[in-house]
Amino acid sequence: MWLDINYLLYLQELRESAPEWFNYLIQLITDTAGGILLVFIPMLIFFCVDKKKGEFIWLSLSMGSLVNVFLKNVFCVYRPWIRSELIKPTAEAIEGAGDYSFPSSHTQGSASAFGSVAYVYRKKKVISIICICLVLLVAFSRNYLGVHTPQDVLVGMLVAVIGIALAGFVQKRVEGSEKKRLLFYCITVAVTAVAMIFVCLKDYPVDYNAAGDILYDPMRSISSFASKAGLTIGFLTAWILEEKYVVFTTDNLSVTRRIIRAVIGIALYFVAAIMASVVSSPLPVSWLSAFVQNLIMYFCLFYFAPLIFTKIESRSRT
Repeated sequence: MWLDINYLLYLQELRESAPEWFNYLIQLITDTAGGILLVFIPMLIFFCVDKKKGEFIWLSLSMGSLVNVFLKNVFCVYRPWIRSELIKPTAEAIEGAGDYSFPSSHTQGSASAFGSVAYVYRKKKVISIICICLVLLVAFSRNYLGVHTPQDVLVGMLVAVIGIALAGFVQKRVEGSEKKRLLFYCITVAVTAVAMIFVCLKDYPVDYNAAGDILYDPMRSISSFASKAGLTIGFLTAWILEEKYVVFTTDNLSVTRRIIRAVIGIALYFVAAIMASVVSSPLPVSWLSAFVQNLIMYFCLFYFAPLIFTKIESRSRT
């Protein structure tokens, strides 16, 4: 038995003997700190608190997510319960585990988002400590629930660290230069397109269980990469156009305006999600549908929300 599987079996024994409320808490951590909060906290920082810091966090999160899911498609590592029938994750945890195992997307996402927050607010020790604790809790929750091995979460965190470093490098290089910003955008789109072609054309392992059912459909992971590509290009497109045509700022915002922006941003997130789903669902190819859905959703969110802010706030001044 592999050492990583033995570790998961040990955690599984703890989970099976733990009180129900504790297991629910761990599931809640993986669903919120490793899920919806990854979008909402960076979004609210970008819109309502500090545009430059929010930009850094989103660059880190989008690029880290893209690299992480690309690695999943390169290595094609099966989930722990496929590797060993002894591993029995909870039904809720399996439902949230959509693609290959290595590296962990939940861990990378939380480490990219909260790790970036910890970095940009490193002088505020309480915020940094809370963010680091959230990252570690999400990483542990993936092992505890039996959906990732230790190496999955460790490499997920490493990818996030690389993404944070890359975001810092990019932000310093493009700051104040429209040409450099556009060059970075074109390079990212070109690299993403090449990676998408590779992901679509490469050979994937196709294995079956005793009943003749496929253990894992590689198309799920191809679609997962496409969704992250859509997120990245959607955000970067809005980033380029907003800087040219909208140019919103977070300077000298009153508490009332911060609240209004937060409400508009959250509302537009759900409106954009619905609209993007309606537009993309008729597409005949699953990976194309996933790409278009996130492209539309994150472009609308990061271009039209700032546009709405500026229109409302310019009227209130007159």
